Amino acid sequence: MLAAIGVLLRARLQIVRNSFWRGSLGARLASLALVALVAVGSLAIFSFTGFVVETLSSPRFAALLREAATQNPGLPADPAPFLAAVPGTVLLGALTLLVFSSFSSLLSALYLSGDLDMLLVAPVPMRAVFVVKFFTGLLPQYLVLFALLGPVLLGYGQGRGYGPLYHLCATVALLLMPLLPAGLGALLVMAVVRVLPARRAREIVSLLGGFIGIAFYLLSQFAGQVAPQFVTADNLGVLLATDLPLLPSAWAGRALVAAGEGSILPLLAYGGLFAGASIGVFGACLLLAERLYYAGWSNMAAQGGRVRSKRSRRDVPNSGQPPLPLRLLPPESRAILVKDLRLFARDLRNLQALIFPLAIAAIWTFQILRESAAPAPLDTAPAWFARLNDAAGLGIAFFICLSLSSALAGTGISREGRAFWLLKLAPVSPWHLLLGKLTLAYLPFPLVGTLFLALLALIRGTGPLALLEQWLLLLLCGLGCAAIGMGLGAAFPRLDWENPQQQTTWQSGCLGTLLYPLFLAAMLALVLGGGALSAVVGGVAGLGLRLAGWAVALALTVAVAWGFSLLGTRGLERIEL
Repeated sequence: MLAAIGVLLRARLQIVRNSFWRGSLGARLASLALVALVAVGSLAIFSFTGFVVETLSSPRFAALLREAATQNPGLPADPAPFLAAVPGTVLLGALTLLVFSSFSSLLSALYLSGDLDMLLVAPVPMRAVFVVKFFTGLLPQYLVLFALLGPVLLGYGQGRGYGPLYHLCATVALLLMPLLPAGLGALLVMAVVRVLPARRAREIVSLLGGFIGIAFYLLSQFAGQVAPQFVTADNLGVLLATDLPLLPSAWAGRALVAAGEGSILPLLAYGGLFAGASIGVFGACLLLAERLYYAGWSNMAAQGGRVRSKRSRRDVPNSGQPPLPLRLLPPESRAILVKDLRLFARDLRNLQALIFPLAIAAIWTFQILRESAAPAPLDTAPAWFARLNDAAGLGIAFFICLSLSSALAGTGISREGRAFWLLKLAPVSPWHLLLGKLTLAYLPFPLVGTLFLALLALIRGTGPLALLEQWLLLLLCGLGCAAIGMGLGAAFPRLDWENPQQQTTWQSGCLGTLLYPLFLAAMLALVLGGGALSAVVGGVAGLGLRLAGWAVALALTVAVAWGFSLLGTRGLERIEL
């Protein structure tokens, strides 16, 4: 097994070396710049941590803390117990993050890698393939640990004045830290794959990861309101509560402190517990891998799609006529729209992209409700302030709709990937194809945007005329931005991507970053500027200036939508199979 592991590792290193040397000069320089940036960041973290810990460990700080404790009984008089609990707390946070990230990374490495079929039929032991894939999935975690957590632990030891034994034990702890959560995650992966398809499991994990990310975002948004109630001197003992003797992170933390202080017996006891648990879980994975890993792969290879019975057209609900707004579209564009909506709902990872804008909408709606429930100020706000407040609400609605539009339509044509040849050969013109994509990208603005603006108007008491202006401006800005995104995506597509993050080309990304703000600034200047001039001039002339601003804004939107649609259709016509 060891000889086979050596062969596979040498092959992997050779692939990495060849990919680096045969890449473009820009890619190599970017890689070197990234390595230098990470090194500088790690050095900064090491220096900052060492300075803070050295300051907190100094006798002068201890004297100041004792003096403050005499005046405030809630303050601790001795910082030493809290400093001793820092490694265990830091390792507990790292262990928690590793638990959440191990399952997804190991699922991709063990069952969804492109070379898995060739490796499992090669004349090498199954355990050797498992070991290589196992540590390949852990490689990003090791990079993060040594780039971020390693400088913290080493800086802590530097600030405490610990010797080489501490630094050696800290390095060993970082090497062993991912084995425990990753070993449990690998066992769970091998069990889940026997029940669920690997790709469906990855989609479910991605969706759960989106919910966890939103939970952290909610915590960060409301931390300023909740923290003053909990983060007090009386609750400082929570730091000591994380140093529980039953946690593996506490074993590693206490072993590091014992290594720094030169206590050999606690170092052997706690270090042996931590190393034994980590290596023991990995050994159990290695013993079960020869049977479970191969069984999961063979089960995945034998899985096929379920044959569904075809339903007749009269059995399909609402199959006679499409909804009234969709009847305005040509049948070809309507078919493209329905196809994209069905494909979007089949992949749970697409639903993950919808979580963030929906959560943002819920958070901002809650904040608006709180502001509306607050007592009104004594002085009446000026008219320009109320108009600015309405513009802020319109900006929130536009951001939410744009986020939903990006999640639904994505990069437009590039999302089709290598399967674009099916649409290229289909009896659908480029104009109808782009119109269907544009409709999908534009849907959130009249649907979600209308509901959100109506809710804001109901809460704030906005007048009907102001609501109508906000709604029309939202629809016009949404149409222009959707046309810009679809046109650039069709003019500069990328259909040979392997990772969905590679769908956007640098031409469409750079041009979109420049054109979106320019278009929005022009629209706001025309509409808001016309409204400001009409308020200054007044009368019929002021009304004429306001209507002229709206007319120019409408003409600009039509010109942008037509021009970028024409650009996109020319780009689709140039694509060759």
